[in-house]
Amino acid sequence: MNRLIAEGISFRYPGREPLLKGIGFRAGGGELVSLIGPNGAGKTTLLKCLLGLLRCQGTVRLDDTPVRGLSPARRASLLAYIPQHHGLSFSYPAFEVVLMGATPALRWYRSPGKAEKERAERAMEEMGVYHLREQPFDTLSGGEQQLCMMARAMMADAKVWLLDEPAANLDYGNTRRLMERLQTLAGDGYLILQSIHAPETAAFFSTRILALQDGQLIADGKPDVLDETLMERLYGVKVRRRELREPDGVFPVFLPVRR
Repeated sequence: MNRLIAEGISFRYPGREPLLKGIGFRAGGGELVSLIGPNGAGKTTLLKCLLGLLRCQGTVRLDDTPVRGLSPARRASLLAYIPQHHGLSFSYPAFEVVLMGATPALRWYRSPGKAEKERAERAMEEMGVYHLREQPFDTLSGGEQQLCMMARAMMADAKVWLLDEPAANLDYGNTRRLMERLQTLAGDGYLILQSIHAPETAAFFSTRILALQDGQLIADGKPDVLDETLMERLYGVKVRRRELREPDGVFPVFLPVRR
């Protein structure tokens, strides 16, 4: 299952104005979708609604299966969620944290064996964190933890990934490597849906942009939908869009316009 369908997603916290208002979209394997919008637009809340972590109005389905009706184990095997912050309270080695990703696929009486451990090693190598395998997870930098969590997601074999600001704590080089890896996963048939604050990075690496403002999707399209008009509407600033031609695509640059 790698087709995500959201219809009429609305949500409000008690005593507050609605945060999401009738969100709807469809996305499938092969797409790298970036969810952009200003602070407080509801990006993280929308991801949690899609995962079934928050009870919202509307429906979320994987293919024809409602997400809300899935058991936690089944949901974990189909949907990988990588939040901004990880609440692990024990100082596990990074390798053990990655290996935990195999748990949903194992029977209750089984522990990870040789095959799972080899997969964990490969996943860490692919994400560039194999050298950290013996380091306590809670001593790693935020960016290193994020990369380890992505290696763990690879262990679960989930084909739909929801990521909340995956590059927030990464330096330039690791951001580039991460986005290229997400592109590769999308090319292999995964559906990648990420929230992201960097519009230029989103436009360069994504196949599709979803723009969220005041609880509503105000744009949904290919990366070139992110133009001067949309940037001003989202962020309240005037910019000029310029394009740098790269061998692997067009990198947009948004230059501020002095008032």
